[in-house]
Amino acid sequence: MKKFALEKQQRIKREAEFKKIMEKGKSYADKYLVVYVLEKSSQINPLTSSSKEVTQEGESRLPRMGLSVSRRIGKAVIRNRIKRWMREVFRLHQSRLKDRMEIILIARSSAKELVDYFEMEKRILHLWGKARIVRN
Repeated sequence: MKKFALEKQQRIKREAEFKKIMEKGKSYADKYLVVYVLEKSSQINPLTSSSKEVTQEGESRLPRMGLSVSRRIGKAVIRNRIKRWMREVFRLHQSRLKDRMEIILIARSSAKELVDYFEMEKRILHLWGKARIVRN
Protein backbone atom coordinates (compact mmCIF):
# COMPACT_ATOMS: atom_id res chain seq x y z
CA MET A 1 0.00 0.00 0.00
CA LYS A 2 2.87 2.36 0.74
CA LYS A 3 4.14 2.28 -2.85
CA PHE A 4 1.06 4.23 -3.97
CA ALA A 5 1.50 6.99 -1.38
CA LEU A 6 3.06 10.37 -2.09
CA GLU A 7 6.69 10.69 -1.11
CA LYS A 8 7.54 13.01 1.77
CA GLN A 9 9.47 15.30 -0.54
CA GLN A 10 6.31 15.79 -2.62
CA ARG A 11 4.30 17.26 0.26
CA ILE A 12 4.18 20.94 1.12
CA LYS A 13 3.42 21.30 4.82
CA ARG A 14 5.30 24.28 6.24
CA GLU A 15 3.52 27.59 6.58
CA ALA A 16 6.55 29.43 5.17
CA GLU A 17 6.41 27.33 1.99
CA PHE A 18 2.69 27.99 1.63
CA LYS A 19 3.25 31.75 2.02
CA LYS A 20 6.11 31.77 -0.51
CA ILE A 21 4.05 29.97 -3.13
CA MET A 22 0.99 32.12 -2.50
CA GLU A 23 2.99 35.36 -2.70
CA LYS A 24 5.28 34.55 -5.63
CA GLY A 25 3.10 32.13 -7.56
CA LYS A 26 0.12 32.63 -9.84
CA SER A 27 -3.42 31.75 -8.84
CA TYR A 28 -6.22 30.21 -10.86
CA ALA A 29 -9.72 29.72 -9.52
CA ASP A 30 -13.18 28.41 -10.23
CA LYS A 31 -16.32 28.12 -8.12
CA TYR A 32 -14.96 25.28 -5.99
CA LEU A 33 -11.15 25.50 -5.92
CA VAL A 34 -8.21 27.88 -5.97
CA VAL A 35 -4.85 26.68 -7.30
CA TYR A 36 -1.56 28.46 -6.66
CA VAL A 37 1.32 27.45 -8.92
CA LEU A 38 5.01 28.26 -8.66
CA GLU A 39 7.85 26.75 -10.67
CA LYS A 40 11.02 26.09 -8.70
CA SER A 41 13.85 28.09 -10.22
CA SER A 42 16.72 25.67 -9.57
CA GLN A 43 18.81 24.63 -12.55
CA ILE A 44 19.13 20.93 -13.31
CA ASN A 45 22.31 19.31 -14.50
CA PRO A 46 21.18 16.21 -16.44
CA LEU A 47 24.62 14.62 -16.09
CA THR A 48 24.50 14.52 -12.30
CA SER A 49 20.80 13.83 -11.67
CA SER A 50 20.07 10.32 -10.45
CA SER A 51 17.33 7.90 -11.36
CA LYS A 52 15.28 9.18 -8.40
CA GLU A 53 14.95 12.51 -10.22
CA VAL A 54 17.00 14.50 -7.70
CA THR A 55 19.26 17.38 -8.68
CA GLN A 56 22.83 17.81 -7.50
CA GLU A 57 21.63 20.18 -4.72
CA GLY A 58 19.37 17.43 -3.40
CA GLU A 59 16.18 19.06 -4.67
CA SER A 60 13.60 16.90 -6.30
CA ARG A 61 12.35 17.45 -9.84
CA LEU A 62 9.03 15.88 -8.89
CA PRO A 63 5.99 18.16 -8.56
CA ARG A 64 4.99 19.05 -4.99
CA MET A 65 1.55 19.69 -3.56
CA GLY A 66 0.00 21.28 -0.49
CA LEU A 67 -3.66 21.23 0.54
CA SER A 68 -5.86 23.61 2.46
CA VAL A 69 -9.43 22.76 3.42
CA SER A 70 -11.05 25.17 5.87
CA ARG A 71 -13.38 24.24 8.71
CA ARG A 72 -16.00 26.42 7.03
CA ILE A 73 -16.45 23.62 4.50
CA GLY A 74 -17.98 21.27 7.02
CA LYS A 75 -17.30 18.61 9.58
CA ALA A 76 -14.15 16.48 9.55
CA VAL A 77 -15.71 13.70 7.47
CA ILE A 78 -16.48 16.09 4.60
CA ARG A 79 -13.13 17.90 4.85
CA ASN A 80 -11.21 14.62 4.86
CA ARG A 81 -13.16 13.32 1.84
CA ILE A 82 -12.30 16.47 -0.12
CA LYS A 83 -8.62 16.19 0.84
CA ARG A 84 -8.58 12.50 -0.15
CA TRP A 85 -10.05 13.34 -3.55
CA MET A 86 -7.53 16.15 -4.12
CA ARG A 87 -4.58 13.93 -3.14
CA GLU A 88 -5.82 11.15 -5.41
CA VAL A 89 -6.11 13.46 -8.43
CA PHE A 90 -2.56 14.67 -7.82
CA ARG A 91 -1.25 11.12 -7.32
CA LEU A 92 -2.83 9.79 -10.50
CA HIS A 93 -1.96 12.74 -12.74
CA GLN A 94 1.41 13.90 -11.37
CA SER A 95 3.25 12.25 -14.25
CA ARG A 96 1.48 14.69 -16.61
CA LEU A 97 2.73 17.75 -14.69
CA LYS A 98 5.84 19.69 -15.63
CA ASP A 99 8.97 19.14 -13.54
CA ARG A 100 9.68 21.24 -10.44
CA MET A 101 6.12 22.55 -10.05
CA GLU A 102 4.87 23.54 -6.60
CA ILE A 103 1.08 23.49 -6.34
CA ILE A 104 -1.28 24.50 -3.56
CA LEU A 105 -4.91 23.42 -3.80
CA ILE A 106 -7.39 25.34 -1.68
CA ALA A 107 -10.98 24.19 -1.40
CA ARG A 108 -13.58 26.95 -1.27
CA SER A 109 -16.63 26.60 0.95
CA SER A 110 -18.72 25.63 -2.08
CA ALA A 111 -16.51 22.52 -2.54
CA LYS A 112 -18.86 20.62 -0.23
CA GLU A 113 -21.36 20.70 -3.12
CA LEU A 114 -19.12 18.41 -5.21
CA VAL A 115 -20.79 15.04 -5.17
CA ASP A 116 -18.06 12.70 -6.37
CA TYR A 117 -14.40 12.22 -7.14
CA PHE A 118 -14.86 12.57 -10.90
CA GLU A 119 -16.26 16.09 -10.59
CA MET A 120 -13.29 17.06 -8.40
CA GLU A 121 -10.88 15.51 -10.92
CA LYS A 122 -12.49 17.42 -13.78
CA ARG A 123 -12.24 20.73 -11.88
CA ILE A 124 -8.60 20.25 -10.88
CA LEU A 125 -7.49 19.17 -14.36
CA HIS A 126 -9.30 22.17 -15.87
CA LEU A 127 -7.46 24.56 -13.51
CA TRP A 128 -4.13 22.86 -14.24
CA GLY A 129 -4.85 23.34 -17.94
CA LYS A 130 -5.55 27.04 -17.36
CA ALA A 131 -2.27 27.29 -15.44
CA ARG A 132 -0.45 25.50 -18.30
CA ILE A 133 1.39 23.16 -15.98
CA VAL A 134 0.37 19.99 -17.84
CA ARG A 135 2.86 18.61 -20.36
CA ASN A 136 1.84 18.54 -24.01
